[in-house]
Amino acid sequence: MPGKHNLGSFDQDLDLLREAVQRLADLTQDEIERAMQALLSGDHDLAKEVVANDVSIDLLQQQIDHHMNVVLSRQEAMAQDLREILAAGRIAIHLERMADYAKNTAKRTQVLGKQVDSEIGAQFKWMGDRVCAMLQQVMHAYQERDAAEANVAWSSDIELDIMYGKLFTHQLEQMRQDPDSIKDATQMLFIAKGLERAGDHVTDIAEEIYLMVTGKPLQGPRPKVDNISPK
Repeated sequence: MPGKHNLGSFDQDLDLLREAVQRLADLTQDEIERAMQALLSGDHDLAKEVVANDVSIDLLQQQIDHHMNVVLSRQEAMAQDLREILAAGRIAIHLERMADYAKNTAKRTQVLGKQVDSEIGAQFKWMGDRVCAMLQQVMHAYQERDAAEANVAWSSDIELDIMYGKLFTHQLEQMRQDPDSIKDATQMLFIAKGLERAGDHVTDIAEEIYLMVTGKPLQGPRPKVDNISPK
């Protein structure tokens, strides 16, 4: 853990900023979990709640941005402090965008013609669980100022990309074999892509944390599945 700043009020400001970012992460994870629950159970009422709750997440992200600017304007910060303040704002943006994917999942759930098949549903559940597990890991790295854990989280989404590729191929094949499934399959493709993009935001957060702690960017290409289309 970094040493305390020589100004007690500044340390308090940083603590409040960390707490707000963690609260935003918790709300984002809850939205993802609830959106997946609504998708897999066909619960349109729960899906509507997820969409409505996105307003509170947007508001918290805006509050973090405001607090970040207030702290920057009234305190004389050291280099590491500045990195932490700026990282909080950028992490909050990534979390808000992840919550947007949960909201979009909930919206798409409401227009599905039928409940998700259990076998495919299990794969979507795996993706949702994976995103949440990645988010927990990266936020632990944030709270502990652990650059090594952030580095691990940075390269942890390869399995998520692989699952997305499988779902992409399956949904395209389903549409080819059954034209009546095109509407629902298209919605499911967008949901799968949203989960894959949420995982990318987690790795972006890991980059912010590593830079915040070390002052250096993460180096090297992150493992990625480039070819996900069926041959």
